Amino acid sequence: MKIAAYFALALALLLTFASPVLVTNAQTGAKPAPAKPTATPTTVAKKHPLDKGDFRVGFPPKVKAKQAMAADDKKVFQEIADALNGLIAMPRDIYINIDQCDEPNAFYDSRNGQITFCYELLEQYEDDFKTIEKDQKKIDGMVEDTLVQTLFHELGHCLIDVWELPATGREEDAVDQLATILMLDDTEEGTLSTINAALQFDIASKNDDPNDLAFWDEHSFSKTRFYDMICLAYGSNPDKHEWMIGPDKLPESRAVRCEEEYQRANRSWMKLLAPYLIG
Repeated sequence: MKIAAYFALALALLLTFASPVLVTNAQTGAKPAPAKPTATPTTVAKKHPLDKGDFRVGFPPKVKAKQAMAADDKKVFQEIADALNGLIAMPRDIYINIDQCDEPNAFYDSRNGQITFCYELLEQYEDDFKTIEKDQKKIDGMVEDTLVQTLFHELGHCLIDVWELPATGREEDAVDQLATILMLDDTEEGTLSTINAALQFDIASKNDDPNDLAFWDEHSFSKTRFYDMICLAYGSNPDKHEWMIGPDKLPESRAVRCEEEYQRANRSWMKLLAPYLIG
């Protein structure tokens, strides 16, 4: 597995999508604009008054890794942490790492303050996309896009916890919305990345046994998560995304509400995050 390469490109998407999306939406409430190069600052930015902690790479003092991080992986994770530290204030340190977990997973641990990616999850993503694509380069791109969604999803759990943000519905649905909003930057690349990440839920749904569905689970069903993401993608710019509607795509009966769903989710999340943005 090309772990460092996957996360290096996840970092590139983080920098492309997250920073301009958060800043643009928080300040104007408008649809985000594509990222533009910025000049190197000549002075050190004033520290956010609420910023008391940092994203750090590795494991909390009380947690022992099952597998040591490779140097390339650690470097990429440090770049992700640096990007997040320049984006949002944190009240305490949060650790980001990758480890063997004995199952495909990614999770935020509120007790120890850590976001963990599992090597097994990356393997599952690659295996899943191999069921619909043969070109390894395209598979790599799909895995990268899904990693971005996973990163933003777990970041959402983290922010809800550390800043005690309100989530009046399912938290899992709320952080799925955040992840999708951050990926959508009103560019074709952002839209296609979102669709790739949504496709993983569609693939996962094919393994669901209709006679053994976990109605009690905190997550929505995989197929529901697929349609929720596609709805937000369509709703972010209905005029450009009419091609998403049709048989085996987004049903028209759902599409008519998607622009409102996107605007409401975008407005709600940006209002919640605005007090903690750095810049």
